[in-house]
Amino acid sequence: MRKAAMTVMAAVVTLACVVGLGACAQIPTSGPVRVGTEDVEKQIDIAMLPQGPALGADPHAIVSGFLGAAVAATTSPKEFETAREFLTDDVAQTWDPEASVRVVREPPLPEPFASGTEIKEADTVEVVVRATAVATLDRAGAYTEVGDPRELGYRYTLTRSGGEWRISALDNGVLVPANLFANQYRATRLFFTAENDIKSLVPDLRWFPRQSWRRVAVEELLAGPPEWLQGATRSLVPEGTQLASPAISDPDGDEPVAVRLSEQISTAPAAQRAVIAAQISATLSEGAGRPVPVDLFSGTNRLAVNDTEVDLPATIVQAMALKDDTLYRIEDGRPVEYEVPVDLSGIDPTALAVSPVTTPIVVRNGTDQIVSLSLDGENGPVPILEGPDLASPSIDNLGATWTSGGMGELKVAVTALDEVTVEPDWLSRRKVISVSVAPEGSRIAIVSEAPSGTQVDVAGIVRDNDGRPIDLAPPISVGAPVDDIEEARWSGLTTLALLTRDSAGTSGIWTAGVGGLAGTAGQSRQLPGLTDVQEMAAGVTDPSILVITKDGDLEHEETGVWQPLAEDFDLVAYPG
Repeated sequence: MRKAAMTVMAAVVTLACVVGLGACAQIPTSGPVRVGTEDVEKQIDIAMLPQGPALGADPHAIVSGFLGAAVAATTSPKEFETAREFLTDDVAQTWDPEASVRVVREPPLPEPFASGTEIKEADTVEVVVRATAVATLDRAGAYTEVGDPRELGYRYTLTRSGGEWRISALDNGVLVPANLFANQYRATRLFFTAENDIKSLVPDLRWFPRQSWRRVAVEELLAGPPEWLQGATRSLVPEGTQLASPAISDPDGDEPVAVRLSEQISTAPAAQRAVIAAQISATLSEGAGRPVPVDLFSGTNRLAVNDTEVDLPATIVQAMALKDDTLYRIEDGRPVEYEVPVDLSGIDPTALAVSPVTTPIVVRNGTDQIVSLSLDGENGPVPILEGPDLASPSIDNLGATWTSGGMGELKVAVTALDEVTVEPDWLSRRKVISVSVAPEGSRIAIVSEAPSGTQVDVAGIVRDNDGRPIDLAPPISVGAPVDDIEEARWSGLTTLALLTRDSAGTSGIWTAGVGGLAGTAGQSRQLPGLTDVQEMAAGVTDPSILVITKDGDLEHEETGVWQPLAEDFDLVAYPG
């Protein structure tokens, strides 16, 4: 009996150690803390070896052991085999651990039985585990933060089976402590091809079990773009293509990783096959610190794959700032006066936007007009968009200027004489207060006001054959726990910088992941140190976030501290 008790204690200690290791593994011991394009960091796989149920274990020990084994399964070679040992035979066959993952704030522990509960003669008992879910992960690895986390009771029914307690009823899915989540599930960006340019790759951040992340990542790539990127991206993979072998080896030096697919892959044209290989390579390179070459196979036959250049989203032009009606470029951390003077006579600049393709440069005049600045030194500002309470403009990679329209609308100036209105169904009856197009032009981040408060959504941009926007795909929610959001800007491949301002006027800068913020257990986080931000700019570059304070100080974040760059500036913007 003493041996059984010691074994039960070992199982509980194993869970505690796993939780502790999760906390420690997320704390870097050296190097700067930065927010930038590298928002999926190099990751180390650590295998956990859970223990099965001990002889004579009581209901609480069985539930504790099950919770620990279910969490450890994602890095264990046995996966969920050990966790199923805590279940009755019939439930072990039907329980679906991959149906959902609930990321919980605290380690889940069973509640004590009510006073006076006697289990010695009982055949059935119920154990309650209380925990607060802060995020969920679906079967496809999509991560969603919970906007209003609440403590819930998760119920486990146990019955005696062969004289031993086993779980006979429970919900599908698993509970994973937040401080352990990033160690058990691996943040991995899948790269899909843009609808209008197959050599432009669009990232979608997912979280996969560490033991099987390469296989699952390739399977999800083969399955095609998610709903929120439908119409903005497309799949080049021939219909019916599947993994012919689930084994995808670890990268070994410069040797290519063999990806064996079913025979349908051989029907893809050579140019498309080259991009498919590049997609898989980009996905498997995540966190590796170097490009991972890929060999494609149709069954056992190695396919010829040509080298091809693909583009990842990036801000490639310096930020610009406005001071006393004069434009400056931010070069090497200092403002340099722009070489071409602009005419701002009669204009009240309240927001600035810079094109990723040189022109246009636009400003918001007051709150109801957006004008394009002439760079030839001869003509004055040209009005391109008008309307009440226009959001700060954003310019896409095709040179089109985006802002808000009426309720549920976006206005887009394709050229000075060509205006488009985009009215996605999901934006109906919402007031748009911030618009930001991602560098590759396939995604858009929108902050809107709804009766429940402000919210951030990211959706794919659907364009016609000429590149004109015609609709937005159904969105995904970002930064749900963050209140009072005023503006969202892209600050990484799959990261947004959020500017918040409460009723007292106190500001904050947050980062939030489109699909979970990698490296911080998936959750949104606030950057410390500033409460008086007037303007914010961000780009998929380094440094990625610039701010102007209420006193006009232009600052950027470096190693966790806001560093001054210049004084008395009015506006700032990265291209986009």
